[in-house]
Amino acid sequence: MNVRTLWARDPVRGALWMTGASIMIAGSASCVRHLSGSFSPFELVFLRCALGTLFLLPWIFRMGARGTLRTTRLPLYTLRTALSYTGMVCAFYGLGNMPIGEVYALLFLVPLITIVLAVVMLKERAGAAAWLACGVGFIGALVILRPGIIDVSLAAAAVLVTAVTYAGTNICIKTISRTDTPVQITIYGNILALPIAFVPSLFVWRTPDWGDVPWIVAMCVFQTLAGLFHARSIQAADARVVQPFNFLRLPVSVIIAYYLFAELPSHWTWLGATLIFASSYYVLYRESGSRTRNTG
Repeated sequence: MNVRTLWARDPVRGALWMTGASIMIAGSASCVRHLSGSFSPFELVFLRCALGTLFLLPWIFRMGARGTLRTTRLPLYTLRTALSYTGMVCAFYGLGNMPIGEVYALLFLVPLITIVLAVVMLKERAGAAAWLACGVGFIGALVILRPGIIDVSLAAAAVLVTAVTYAGTNICIKTISRTDTPVQITIYGNILALPIAFVPSLFVWRTPDWGDVPWIVAMCVFQTLAGLFHARSIQAADARVVQPFNFLRLPVSVIIAYYLFAELPSHWTWLGATLIFASSYYVLYRESGSRTRNTG
C-alpha cells in the first residue's frame, strides 16, 4: 500500500494531523520554557498574540474586502477572548515554573470540565457514565497534585485555572460556531486579545535581544501550526479516532524537556495523566457514538 492510498483514508489523515499538532504544541512549550527565564508570561502572551495577528493579516484583508468578517457576536467574542487570555497567561506561567509533562497532564482535564460547564451553563444533559468519567479524571488530577502530601504550587494552581478557562472558551466557541466560521473565530480571538494583552505587558516589558527572536518566532509558529493541524485533524476524522494521538503531546514534550532542560515527570504524573486521558477519551467515544445513533 503506497503513501497516497494511506493519505486518502480519513482516519489515517486525521491521526497524522493530530500527531503533527501534538509535536507543534510540545515545541511551543519548550520555547515558552526557554523564554520564561527572561520574559514575563504577560509579555510572552502579547508577543504571541501580536505575531499571530500578523500571520492572519492575509485572511483579515481578504475577508474584510468581501464583507465576510462581520459578526453579531461581539460580546461573546469578548468573553471568549478574556477567558482565553487568562488561560494562556496561566499556562505560560505554569510552563515556566513546573515540569512541562505535569502541565499537559493537568490540561487533559479540559474536556471533562467542559462537560460540567455545558451542564451548568448550556443546560445540556450528561448521563451517569459521563459523570463517572469526570470523577475518574479529577481523581487523576489529585494523583498528580497529591494535595496534603506535597504542597500544591502556585504554578500548578495556575494550570488548573487554565483548564477551567479553556473549558469556558470551548463553551463560547460552541455557541459562536452556530453562526460564525472557524476562521472568523480565530481572527477575532487574536485581534481582541491584542489590547487586552498589551496593557499588562507594558509594566513588565523587556526588549528582546536578537538571540531571543528565533525562540519567539518559533513559539508563535508552533502554536499557529498546532491550531491549524488540530482543526484539520478534527475535520478529517471523528474525534474518538484522533483523540488518542492528542496524548502524544505528553511523551513528546517530556522527551524534548529531558534533552533541553534535563527534567522528567514523576511516575505519579504518568499515572494521573493516564486516568485523566482515559476518562476524557471515554466521554468523547460515548458522545461520538451517541451522535452517530441519533443521525443514523
